[in-house]
Amino acid sequence: MKKILAMVLALALVLSTAAALAELKTLEEGKFIYATSPDFPPFEFTDDNDNVIGIEPDILAIICGNLGLTAEPYAIDFDSALVAPGAGKADAVVSGVTVKEERKSSLEFTVPYVTIVQGVVFKTGDDITMENLGEKMIGVQSGTTGKDLAIDNFGEDHVTAYDKYSLAFQALQNGQVDCIMVDDMVGAAYVKQIPGLEMFQTDYTPEDFAFGFAKGNTELVEAFNAELQKLIDDGTIEEIILKWNE
Repeated sequence: MKKILAMVLALALVLSTAAALAELKTLEEGKFIYATSPDFPPFEFTDDNDNVIGIEPDILAIICGNLGLTAEPYAIDFDSALVAPGAGKADAVVSGVTVKEERKSSLEFTVPYVTIVQGVVFKTGDDITMENLGEKMIGVQSGTTGKDLAIDNFGEDHVTAYDKYSLAFQALQNGQVDCIMVDDMVGAAYVKQIPGLEMFQTDYTPEDFAFGFAKGNTELVEAFNAELQKLIDDGTIEEIILKWNE
């Protein structure tokens, strides 16, 4: 009798879980389309076959697998990625997005999964410090916290914005800007890739990264939150971050 009861309870759990998953609404059935700007290593970038890889795709692969979904990147520039969920072009923006109060008016965020600080990347040997940034030309990516901080602290005349970080780093190498303000983990990744660069961390307020969904998509956000929290609690997120920062 106990065995039968256990089987009935297990079946009920399976059926209730399946029913809950079936209620998850995405733009395309069975898919989770995420807007991303894949020039943001180690969070998301492309391999030699143009596959989007990195920290966030790895996290999404696990979460979507548990929710019966297939993660599918929608690669666009960062500014466009931020508005894609609200425009009905993506289920979420997953692109190293900082949780900011002004973004909460158009996006519903998951729990944060990592905290970063802003860094400044420059050519080795150049005289670049926090104290003299106001005398330099700072490269940033459009739509980012780095751009906002650079303008707020040093003025628009000292800031040049690019659609992609890859373009900003090309400008740095070509001498069109003196340095790049960028999230520290991303800056460190570019320093590894490009010889002759170095970076220091700023003392600006640390920032939390999360996934941003269209307002009102509460069921999907809650489902992602539950899975994301498990990965935080069991150390999987930390393992993924360490893997991509080796």
